[in-house]
Formats: sequence, C-alpha cells, structure tokens
Amino acid sequence: MFLFKLSKFVCIFVGGVIFIPLLLGENKVLDKIVARVGDEIITQQDLDNQMYQLSYQSQDEEKIRAFCLNHLIEQALLLQDFNTRKGNVVTSQLDNQMNAVVQNNFQGNYRAFMSYLKDKEQSFVGFRNDLKRSIIIHAMRQQTLKNVFNISPQAVIDYYRVHLSDFTQPVSILLEQKCFKVDSLLSGGAMKKIDYYHEGLKKGKSVAALADELDEFNLSHTWYTTSELAPCLVEKAFLLPVGGYSEIIEHNNLYFILHLLDKRNAHVQPLVEVQSVIEECLLKAMNERAFQQWIQVLKSRIPVET
Repeated sequence: MFLFKLSKFVCIFVGGVIFIPLLLGENKVLDKIVARVGDEIITQQDLDNQMYQLSYQSQDEEKIRAFCLNHLIEQALLLQDFNTRKGNVVTSQLDNQMNAVVQNNFQGNYRAFMSYLKDKEQSFVGFRNDLKRSIIIHAMRQQTLKNVFNISPQAVIDYYRVHLSDFTQPVSILLEQKCFKVDSLLSGGAMKKIDYYHEGLKKGKSVAALADELDEFNLSHTWYTTSELAPCLVEKAFLLPVGGYSEIIEHNNLYFILHLLDKRNAHVQPLVEVQSVIEECLLKAMNERAFQQWIQVLKSRIPVET
C-alpha cells in the first residue's frame, strides 16, 4: 500500500482564509462543472476560490483564470494518480495536521475553529477531507521532485553571464538619519526645536552636535539605494560627501538631518557571492520541468475534459 508520512506539511493561512487546494463544499454537485479529470470534478466554486486568493487586479483576468484552472487540473491529476496507486494517508499524521491547523490559526481553540467552519458553512468532516486531499497533493508533487539533479559548474557560469543585470547592485549609501517632529518643543521650554537648531548654528555649535541633541527617534544607520528613500531625501543624501551632514529637510511632518557614513558605487556581484542563488534557480527550473513532464504522462493516462 502507498502510504505518506509527512512531518513538515503545513496548512497555509493567508488573508484570513485557510488555503487548502480544491476546497469542497457539501453541495458541490449542484455547482457548475468547469472540468473533469478522470472521476474528479472541478467546479466554478473551486475555480473562484483559487482566483480569489490571487491578486490579479492589474492583470488579464482570463489569463489568471486559465492559470488557476490548469493548477486545479494538475492537483486533480495527482489525486487520481494517488488513488490509482491505492494510496492512503496515515491517520495519525492527518490528526497531527488537524491539530496544527487549530494551534497555528486559532491558538489551539477548537471552539473558535468550529465557529470558523460554521461561518464558512463547512462541516468538520468536510474540512478534514479537504486537508487530507491537500496532504496528498503536496506529497504526490514531492514524489516527482525526489531525484537529485546535478548542476554543472558550466551551467552556473552560463546563467551568471546571461543574467548579469540581476546581479548588478546599484549605488548605495550607509545613512544615519537624525529627525524630530516639526511641532516639537524643547523639554521645559517654549522654543521649538527648529528655532533652537538655527540659534545653535549662529552660536557656533556643530551640525553633528545639534543633530544628536535634537534627535527624537534614535534610528539605526542603514544602507539605502535611490529607490528606498523618499525623493526629497535622495536629492540631498546622494550628493553628500562621506562624513558630511545635510541641511534641515522637511518631510512628512518631520525634520531630517542626514549623515552619510559610507558609499558604494554600482557593481556586479562576483560569481562566488551569488553561486548558491543561481544553483537554487536552476534547481527550481529543473524540478518544474520534471513535474510538468510527469503531468503530461498523467494526462496521457487520465482523461481531462474542460
């Protein structure tokens, strides 16, 4: 018998909805059927549930629909393959996953979990069956990825050369930001901090000393690129010499004094720094090709109607 023991399978909780592939309702047979995969059916509700969990406002809805339907068909094929092999999910593992769902998403409160199911008009048995299906789909997909692929050094080099732009780091600066509120006053006095700052400059105090004295937030210094700072701060920060301080900059009801600690010119990361990233990308692509090849084999065995 084909058994699965999964100790690391996790049910995903996204946007207030527990995501389990091919969610089924008790009245599924009354829903519009959009596809048949062997003796599995995919309904409009299944498709709507899948699309709901994707943010596609700025994309072509028809393309998203096709993508989601194909994803559901792949899941149904995996379920059919599992059933053909007369597989079974170990009951204790299913119980453990049920407990994990309640613990992770409802802090172990079964009453809250049952209330959630009631609101979703789903039975405990229906939810458990959906979780079982999700475990099967996850495990069957992992079966297609169990082979260890050998990634040649030349493949890594070729990928690096083709994708050099992906490994090009832009100009970045190590920036310290001293800031205080526009309407903030000195403690124990009626003078605003901005006025105290200007008076201090007139008296010969350094910008560094005044910035440290007036700072209200004690922000840690951080590396930034031009895309990670507000435009009004970029204009000043990237023109500073290393060690230099900016003039007062007003932004979002705050006064900023910028201190440039270090600067890095644009550069391409050496291969040795990104080799593991490239190997991961190549392995992911190889795994996906292996999975799609298996899906094509299943489609040759199991009828799919859309």
